[in-house]
Amino acid sequence: MNFGIRGNIYKPEISHVISGLIRYFNEKNIRYYIDNSLKSITQVNAKLNSSARKKFVSTAKLLSLCDFIISIGGDGTFLYTASKVSSSGIPIIGANLGKLGFLAEIPASKITVFINDVLKGKYLIEERTVLQAHAAGRKKTLYGINEIVINQSGMVKTIEITVYYNDQRVNSYHADGLIVATPTGSTGYSLSAGGPIVHPSTKVMILCPLSPHTLTARPVILPDDGIFRVKVTSRIPIYLIADGNSSIKLSSPAEIFISKAPYRIKIAKPLTSNYFKILRTKLLWGEDKRKKAQRRYSVN
Repeated sequence: MNFGIRGNIYKPEISHVISGLIRYFNEKNIRYYIDNSLKSITQVNAKLNSSARKKFVSTAKLLSLCDFIISIGGDGTFLYTASKVSSSGIPIIGANLGKLGFLAEIPASKITVFINDVLKGKYLIEERTVLQAHAAGRKKTLYGINEIVINQSGMVKTIEITVYYNDQRVNSYHADGLIVATPTGSTGYSLSAGGPIVHPSTKVMILCPLSPHTLTARPVILPDDGIFRVKVTSRIPIYLIADGNSSIKLSSPAEIFISKAPYRIKIAKPLTSNYFKILRTKLLWGEDKRKKAQRRYSVN
């Protein structure tokens, strides 16, 4: 079994985590490879030996050699890794360097424990829907595991958006933009824009306007087997953005098509993984700040 390592080079802890992984892999005689994007940071800070340096390969080579990809960072790093893994079908292991993540939920300090479970077959695979989007007259297609966003280019001006679902008109908006999110992305940008929380296994897409200029414009949940056709009119350029990682700049008027991609992203998780526990922890559900304040100001 081969493991690939990718990560966020801007995290100061990453060298320590990677050097620990390398020691573990070498001790257990496990085959591994490291993405070239980590080459400088690991060589300088972890002081790897010459045999470890031979493990650095391109992303394409990493995907061709490995059975699992370890993404070290946070949810943003995981999303970027997912964009590289794409339709390869390789499961991603999310190792978190910060707070608990929705996607990268395994603490980096426990990553070797989980890899040991993987080697024993003690893990589960979750599959997540991916969205695809393209604009009429443009060849490039964007893919997003969280969301596709249509946004104005930074000036404080609303854009006119008309949305069709399977060629039936849903609504027209004067807004800053529009989000089409997956259930995975329901706890991301969509949530901050007033969208609902949707369980990741639900087969739906979320349509969520950004700052619409009417109080009656609400998020809508629709089956994920349909196609969105979005017409946009604006006096300024607009952007089509996937997961904050890739984008296309468009002139107005523009017509955009958004639908479910023909592949899904696989996530390797512990058998004890619990989505609702993550929700409660991340969103502080049930936390009583009054009790914390009482403890803080109590006199012994």
